[in-house]
Amino acid sequence: MIQLLDIEKELTGPDGSAALERYDQTLLALDARLADGLRLGLPPDEYAAAEELKKAVVIARKLLRLAVRDGGQGG
Repeated sequence: MIQLLDIEKELTGPDGSAALERYDQTLLALDARLADGLRLGLPPDEYAAAEELKKAVVIARKLLRLAVRDGGQGG
């Protein structure tokens, strides 16, 4: 939990847009690796988990943007 609060503080701080870019690039890299795994083929149980992780990446990217937007409005 502490780490998430630290990330939120970083996103809403003076260098928030740079932090957003760093975290977003990390999530995009993860998404690309997941897409490669899905494209190349995974065992059924891993395939289902990878699909769920891809959904989680989309949600995480949206949450990053919300944290920046809402943080800029005082919380």
